[in-house]
Amino acid sequence: MTARPLTAALPLVVMAWAALVWGGEVNPPLPTATVVLAGRVSIVAELAQRPDEQILGLSNRPALAPGRGMLFVYDRPQPVGIWMKDMRFSLDILWIREGQIVKIEKNAPPLVPGGAERVYTATADLVLEVPAGLADREKIRLGDTARVRQP
Repeated sequence: MTARPLTAALPLVVMAWAALVWGGEVNPPLPTATVVLAGRVSIVAELAQRPDEQILGLSNRPALAPGRGMLFVYDRPQPVGIWMKDMRFSLDILWIREGQIVKIEKNAPPLVPGGAERVYTATADLVLEVPAGLADREKIRLGDTARVRQP
């Protein structure tokens, strides 16, 4: 027996454990693509393409590693609202329309019981969620390009 099957299954085991501990549903690992922001910052992003994947998003996950994200893919530009239900950590959220960043919400906090519920909205065909602080650290600005490279 080799360690490879266990290694391949490890993300599923971690997400199942997180769902049990926090009592919520978690997206299984989704296919990925690389998103290049401003021609110089690469993010490996899981692709949330179906409505059920988009509804769950990153909910109930314990964290998001540096250089990782989730890309919500839509077939045309449309108003897209993001809310932080069942999130465990803060995010930077980037709305992308036709290859250009049109809105950035920095350090969007998780929704807390009894706290104000907020929906962040803009018109986009892609929305990229990344660890909080990335936009400032990498100097990502409105109008920067965003290109998706699929394997």
